[in-house]
Amino acid sequence: MIPHKQNDGRIIDPARELGCIGKYDVLVVGGGMAGTGAAIAAARLGCKTMLIERETSLGGLATIGLVNIPLDFSCGIGKEMLARLDQVSGHWHRNSDPEKHKLILDRMTKEAGVDLLLHSYAVDSIVSGGEIKGVVVESKSGRQAVLADRVVDSSGDGDAAFFAGCEFKSGRPSDGMNQACSLEFRLGGVDWDLYLESDLKKNDPRWIKLIEKAVAAGDMPYMIENHLNWVTHLPGRPQHCKMDELSLCFAHSRNCRPLDARDLTRMYLEGREQADILWRFIKKGVPGFENCYLIDTATLLGVRESRRITGEYVMQAKDIAQWRRFDDVITMSGHGYDLHNPDGPGNIKWAEMEIDGKQCYAICHTGFGSSWLPPGGLEALTDGFGRKGKDMKFPDLPCYDIPYRCLVPLKIDNLLVAGRCLSADFMAQSGCRLVLACMNMGQAAGTAAALSLRAQVAPRKLDRITLQNQLLRDGMELGQKQRRIPGLDTNK
Repeated sequence: MIPHKQNDGRIIDPARELGCIGKYDVLVVGGGMAGTGAAIAAARLGCKTMLIERETSLGGLATIGLVNIPLDFSCGIGKEMLARLDQVSGHWHRNSDPEKHKLILDRMTKEAGVDLLLHSYAVDSIVSGGEIKGVVVESKSGRQAVLADRVVDSSGDGDAAFFAGCEFKSGRPSDGMNQACSLEFRLGGVDWDLYLESDLKKNDPRWIKLIEKAVAAGDMPYMIENHLNWVTHLPGRPQHCKMDELSLCFAHSRNCRPLDARDLTRMYLEGREQADILWRFIKKGVPGFENCYLIDTATLLGVRESRRITGEYVMQAKDIAQWRRFDDVITMSGHGYDLHNPDGPGNIKWAEMEIDGKQCYAICHTGFGSSWLPPGGLEALTDGFGRKGKDMKFPDLPCYDIPYRCLVPLKIDNLLVAGRCLSADFMAQSGCRLVLACMNMGQAAGTAAALSLRAQVAPRKLDRITLQNQLLRDGMELGQKQRRIPGLDTNK
C-alpha cells in the first residue's frame, strides 16, 4: 500500500526497501529463444544462473507467438533443441510444434540447472559505478530485486539495458516508425493436397492477385497485407487426410509503437479482428481451405523491432549486402533484409545505400522476393557491390557474420544483449533476427558472461579467441570451415 499523495497530477511512490530473491553469477532477462540459449549456456559452464520471463512459458515467438518456423543456422544449443524436437515428432522441415517446443525448452533449462522465474517483469535496473548489479522484478510476489555479477538482456525490447541507461535507437531513421507487427493464427481442416494441385498455388502462390481481387470486390475491407508471408505445418498433427493444421503469417498492424502499452493493446485487438477477416477470406477463396476453421490466435504479438541497444559495433545494412566477415564472429546468419513495411502493405528486401559514390538499392540473395520495390523497380536492384541484372554475384554460401561487439553495450559494464535488441541499424536488424539467429546470439552471450567471470574481466575485455574456442567446443558454427579466423586453430 502507498499513501495517496499527488504532485502535479502524478502519484508519489515513496522510497521503500525491496526484498532480494538472491545473488547469481548470471541473470538472464527474457526467456525467448535468445534468453533460453543464454541461460543454458551459462549454467552449463558452471554459473549459478537465473532466467526471468514475463510470459508463462519459454520460447517467446517460437512457442506462444506461433512463429513455428525455426530458421537460420542450426548449431550448438539450437541444433540440440531441434534434435530433441525430432524425438517427439515436434519438428519437420523446419516447422515446429509450439506446444512440444515449450516442453523441450522447459526440460533443457531444468537439466542445465537454470533457476527459472516465470510471470515476472524486469521493471528497473540496479546500477553502480557504471556497472549493472541486477534488476528489479515485478510479479505476483510483489516488487523484488535480483542481484548478479553478469546480466544478459534478451528481453527483445532491451528493457534491462534501457533501464540501466544504455544508448539505443528505435525505428526507421527518417521518422522513428517501427516495423509492422503481426499476430499469427492457426487453421485446421485444410485439404493441403488439393491446395498443392490448385491453379492458385501454381499461378499465384503468394496470393497477390487473389488479395487484390478480394479488396476490390469488398470481400476484404482493406488490404491487411498484399501477400501471404508464410504458411507452416504443425508436425505430428494430421496430414494428407483433408484435416491438415497450419500456421499463417498474414495479419499485420502498421504505424506501430511497440513500446507503448496503449498501442500494444490496439494491435492485439486489431490482430484478432484481422485473423477473423482473413480466415473467412481464405475459406471462401482458396482451394483446399473450403472446410477450414480458425483454431486460435497467438497470445504473444510478433514485434519485429523496437529498441536496438547501441554497442561497440553497430551492424550496418552494407555488412549484410556484402556478406561481411568479422574477426570477432560469434554466429552467422543467412537471412537477408526482411523489413515488414512500417506504414503500408508489403515487405522490403532491399536497402538503400551508397556504393562507390552511387546511390544503390542493394539486395541479398533473397531480395528478389520483395513485394515493395524501390524507384525503378526490379531493374534498379543491385548486389552489395553495385552490380545489376545478370552481373550480380552472390557467394556460394550466402551468409554473413554477427560480431561479438554487437552484443556489448557502450558505457555499462557486466551487461550483454542478445536477440533482436542487438546493436544494428534499422535495415541490418531486419535480417539478423530469426529464431535460431537469436538463440545463437544468446548462446554466445551466455558463454561470454560465464567466461568473463572465470577470467575476472568485464565482458567487453574478454579475449574473443577464448570465447570463440569455447563456442566451437560447444558446437557453434562460426564459418571456420569456409575461411580462416585469425587466432583460431580449427584443426585441433
